[in-house]
Amino acid sequence: MAELKIYLSEGLNEKFRRVAMSVYGYGRGSLSKAAEEALAKWCSEHELSRIREKTVGDSENSGHQSSGETESHVDPDERENQNPETSRIVGDKSSKPIGTSS
Repeated sequence: MAELKIYLSEGLNEKFRRVAMSVYGYGRGSLSKAAEEALAKWCSEHELSRIREKTVGDSENSGHQSSGETESHVDPDERENQNPETSRIVGDKSSKPIGTSS
């Protein structure tokens, strides 16, 4: 068995000792049994909450693009105007009168 030293507030210490001894008796090992039960429960609850968080996060991302892909909120017809390369080309064409060649 491993030994763990923890610090508790006075109020929690008294409450824990009182409840642990009422549940497990006043014999040797009562506090250890109660502490082990409490810590096991605490670990289980926190592991479950982390699993739920991960599951919720995964389900929110399912059906969406992967994190490497960015979603564009630009109208598809406007995308070519948003692209710097396309804008430069479009800008060059628009500066020339229609029907002229150069």
